[in-house]
Parts: sequence; structure tokens; C-alpha cells
Amino acid sequence: MTTTIGAQQPQTTPVAHITDTKGRTALLWSSIGLAVLTSVLQGLVSTIILIAEDQAMWTFRFRIARFEHWWWTLIGTLLSVSFGLIVVSFLAGNNNDSVGVLALSTATALVIVRYAIPSWRHRRFISNRWLAWTGPSRTAIPCQYRSACGNAAHWRKLNKLVKPKSVPPASDDWGIAIKPDSGMSEDPTANLNGLGEIKSDMIFGNNWAIGPCVYDDGFHGESNINSLSLQWGEQEGFRRRVSRAVNSMPQSLLKSRPLTIDLYNGEGLTLAMGILGQNKGLLPREIVFDWDDSWKASRGIRRENTRQSTTTNLENSSIWAPRPNKVMRSYYKKAMEDQFGTLPAQFVAAATEFAVILLDCSHRAINDWLNNKLEQQSLAVNIQMSRPANYLLSDIRATHQQLQTLYRAQYVSMVLSLNYYPSRGTSHSTPTETHPLHRPDLHCFALLYLAEGAVETVRGQNQRGHGAPQPQWWQQNWVKMRLRNEQASLQGNWQQSAAWLLGLAQWPSGLDDWPNWPNIVYDPSIG
Repeated sequence: MTTTIGAQQPQTTPVAHITDTKGRTALLWSSIGLAVLTSVLQGLVSTIILIAEDQAMWTFRFRIARFEHWWWTLIGTLLSVSFGLIVVSFLAGNNNDSVGVLALSTATALVIVRYAIPSWRHRRFISNRWLAWTGPSRTAIPCQYRSACGNAAHWRKLNKLVKPKSVPPASDDWGIAIKPDSGMSEDPTANLNGLGEIKSDMIFGNNWAIGPCVYDDGFHGESNINSLSLQWGEQEGFRRRVSRAVNSMPQSLLKSRPLTIDLYNGEGLTLAMGILGQNKGLLPREIVFDWDDSWKASRGIRRENTRQSTTTNLENSSIWAPRPNKVMRSYYKKAMEDQFGTLPAQFVAAATEFAVILLDCSHRAINDWLNNKLEQQSLAVNIQMSRPANYLLSDIRATHQQLQTLYRAQYVSMVLSLNYYPSRGTSHSTPTETHPLHRPDLHCFALLYLAEGAVETVRGQNQRGHGAPQPQWWQQNWVKMRLRNEQASLQGNWQQSAAWLLGLAQWPSGLDDWPNWPNIVYDPSIG
């Protein structure tokens, strides 16, 4: 056998072992079919999402958004398989399909980089958004329905009896579901209004004066028809739904990656507005949050260490210090003023600080905080103070003023519970004893009650007060246990911030030494 020197060798194209024409064709059409199927599925889901947002079906939209990261993972996987098949087909001899290889490679990379990876990064925020917007809600109800608000079994019985026919807004729509939620979709006020003049004890046979899911904030009276506050949600047998406050939200803050008008990160605003839309209670105008010392100054009280502002102290002593997103306060304040402009500056300040803290918190901590229902004023404390017989306690009740004080201090308690949230996510009163987390509602009540008794206003003039008297129920054992659990649920130096926000010049000595009660008085003429 001879070989001609210098003869040009024939060029060969890389060919896989799949040399059969039918095999190469099958690979090509499998790739095309899979790509088309993926495109159809993605188009269908995108259309559903577009319709949900366009029709303001936010319960449905927020619900399915929790699975977006899995959906984009599926789409990315299908496109990757399709891309792999067309590459194998190309290597097997289908050299005319180079454009298809390029197109599929671009689409696959775009889906993974632009959608799949970001959706996995934002999945915790989206989960927290669902909890923040669909958690327990407070609704004002007439006093006449106070005994009709029971547990889940009572509400289901009432729902079947009255069969409410109110027309819900689009934001309540649960939407498409493989396994629909079994909770009641009707608003609780629609159920109560259907009662008419029927007495609830004729239906339920209960023996409570005020139902176990109702706050008594001390505001009831002839001049206030809606005088009680009902807390309702999943625990009472209702289906989760996005708060109807969503209808006043800017569209940019309802996206899976929310942005402010100035294109700053809006995650804190979105979570805060969802929570604040459900926990304001009866009279949000009465909320106390003395962030700029204006309330103290109006009463002639001068706090210690005036060189450091209250917000700076909140930042420096926070468990989330150094609070890198504190620079967002001015942008967030502008958004909160637009949203809650009809409410006083103290409410707006509390809402702003709360939103900024949410931006600084870890997603896991926010999730735990929401699952512990710490966004709502403690219903247990309210019941123990307003109707202790429900807990088989001695019948020494709080006065209407004390119940109002408990309500007015609730936003300070909420901010403190998140700003000083324990890093371990559990409460430890002793090294070996673990308790559920508690908001410092009772501490905040005591601070505001002491502050209001420290100065008296007579005919428009501030005078030295007589001091707030010790509540008759303060020496009961449940108070001791609650105070201990509240202290164990906070980490860091929170006492100073709490005292300043609630109108005191400093933390009152003796408040930690239960059952003692400090006597705090200020002389406005001295300052």
C-alpha cells in the first residue's frame, strides 16, 4: 500500500455514534417539541399572572408567587434538556441547525440568569410578604356583637346560619387552586351584620360577655358605635386573604422585586404596609411614638443625653446594628407620609422606623417573628387586663384608661420586639428554660402609664403630677410571669429606647423589681 506524500487529507466533521438518520431526526424534533412545550407553558402562566395583576387579584397573585422559584427552575431545566438534545443532534450530523443551537443557548442562559437565580434569591421575601399581608387582622365591630365572636367552630356555625351575601373585592379572590383552602372566604363583619337582632347566646349558648377574639381597648361608650376590635384570621376558621389596604398601594411596591418611586429597595415598605394595614386598631391617631421628643417637650419633660437622638439610640443598640439601611429613612418617610398622611406625625414615624428595621432584618428572623404573631398587640394581655375571669383569675379588672394606655403603646412594643429580636429566635428566661417569644406590651403599658401620671395638665398648663398609682391587678402572679417572659424575649439594651419613645426622661428605677411600682413625677417648671 502506497501513500502519496503531500496529498491533502479529507476533512472530517465530528460525528457522534448516533449516525442513523432516524435517530438524528428524533433528537432534533425532541428538542424542538420540548422547547415549544416550554414556551406554551410559560406563555400560559405569564398570561395568568398578567391577568391577576391587571384585575387586582392580589390574594391569588401573592399566593402563587411563593412558588415562582420552583416554576423558573422547571422552565430552566426543560430548556437545558432541550438545549442538550439539540447539541447532541448537531454533533450527530445535523449541521444545518446551528441557528437553533444559538437561539436555545441564549434562551436557556436568559431564563437561568435573569429569572431562576433572582427568584431563588427573593423567595424568602416573597414568603414573608404572604405572611405579612395575610396574617391576623383587626376590624372594628359594634358593641352589640361582642359576645358573638367566638372560636372557629362558632364562626362556622354563624356562617352557615346567616349565609352572608356581600360582594368581596377582587383582591380577596383565591383564584385557581388544585386543593382549595377550606377556610371561610366571607368577611367576619358580613357574618355579624347578618345576625341582625338575634342574640348570640341563643345560637351558641356561650357564657362570655366579650368573645375570646375581641380586644377591649377601653374606648366603648355611647359616642363610639364601633367600640371593640375583633381579631380574626386562620385561627378563627377564616381563609387567608391579602389585606384590602393593598388597593391603595403603589404598583411598584407590589412586584416580586418591589422598588420605590426613586427605584430604591422597597421590600421594607411592602412588608410594613401589609402589617400596618391590619393592626392599627380603633384609634391609630392615639398611638404614641415620641421619636423626636416633641411630646415630652410639650409636657415640660427633658430627657437625659440629649446629644443622642432616640432613633440613633435605636440604631446603635439594635440587635441588627449597625443597621446599614438607616440611610433609607428619608425615602421611606416620604412614602409613609403619602400612604398615611392623614394620621399624626407619631404614627408616620413609627411606620417609617418599622419599615427600615424590616429592611435591616434577616428574612429568617422576619419569618419567625411573623409566625409568632408578634405583629399584633397581645390579645392574651388585653383579656387578662379587661376580663380576667376568662383566665380564671381574680376579678380585678383594668380601668378604661389603663386599657387605652395598653393600646396606645402597642407600636412601640412592636418596634422593640423586632429591633431587639433575639438572634437565637427563642426566649430563654434561664439557661435551660425555653419559652415562646412575647412582645413587651406590659412593659410598654407601664412606661406610658407612668409618663402620663408624671405631669398633669390643668386648664392648658402643665403642672407637677402626683405619679401614676399602681394598678390594682399589678401584683397578680400572671404579671410577674409576663414581665419575665417579655424581658427574656428581647436581646440588647432596649430599656432606654423604650422609655424615651413613651415619654419618660429615663428608664424608671424599680420597674424591674416586681411587685414594686415606681413613683415618677416631673416638674415642668424645672425642665
